[in-house]
Amino acid sequence: MRYKMLVLDIDGTLLNSKVILNREVKKAINYAKQQGLIVTIATGRFYYAAVSPARIIGINAPLIANDGAQIQDVFTDKVYSFTPIPLDTAREIVEVMEKYPLELQVFLKDRKIYAGKCYQIAQIKKYFRRGRRYNLKGFYNYVRDFVFGGPTVSAGNIQGVLKNMTAPPAKIVVYGDKQPLQELRNELTSRFKGRVDLTSAIPRYMDILPPGVSKVSGIQFVANMFNIKREEIIAVGDNFNDLAMIEYAGLGVAMGNAPESVKQKANFVTDSNDENGIVKVVKQFIYDYSIRPVKTGKSGYF
Repeated sequence: MRYKMLVLDIDGTLLNSKVILNREVKKAINYAKQQGLIVTIATGRFYYAAVSPARIIGINAPLIANDGAQIQDVFTDKVYSFTPIPLDTAREIVEVMEKYPLELQVFLKDRKIYAGKCYQIAQIKKYFRRGRRYNLKGFYNYVRDFVFGGPTVSAGNIQGVLKNMTAPPAKIVVYGDKQPLQELRNELTSRFKGRVDLTSAIPRYMDILPPGVSKVSGIQFVANMFNIKREEIIAVGDNFNDLAMIEYAGLGVAMGNAPESVKQKANFVTDSNDENGIVKVVKQFIYDYSIRPVKTGKSGYF
């Protein structure tokens, strides 16, 4: 099979566990582009939190952000598609949140709303709780993408969120302890059936999306722009919100650090993100032995 499109998740896939893009991974992606592949990112991140990684690897197609709800050019900021949760539904969900001891973020097209006093301080505390403080480059990347990655309103509380949510959001993100999160999931599943879809990319997080929106819908939109068929697509991811695109793609790849249930649905399981799993995918499924590329480093052509 001659693959024509490579779609990559960011966290746990493109970046290693220290939030760093390894040089060998970047070389492999550049090689894929040299072979004529369309390369893009499909991420659950807020658009502005994904712009820097997308620009660094030089994607040559629109970025699929907010789990498929927003498709946008990272070099011109042109929006190709935006499919939000209807505002009345989003407001109703946020009102439900008032009885749950959980954190809340709302992703609009052009800004993020946080139901707390200071989003930036909360994000820095979260970084240190995850034990990444010993890596300065990773800390810089995290701060760049998550602390200062786009306009953010610290609304203070749920009522502040409702006041600031003047446009329909692409996505609502809820996180916290397992029990109240599961209770909320049960209520949303029952009360909003058919009105929203639920997914997750990180343990103890829940993403609330417009119905029918996923990374697959985003991939389909971008693939249609380039007349690329489903079987010509490679999709690589590591978590539950990647499962649909892994099952959809002609070659669905799970990272070595993915949960077992995700690996079982993949056509191929590559190495982990700390072992440059994307490099293995490019070498095995894109590398063209009829071409003699320039040797660039100790690892060979990549």
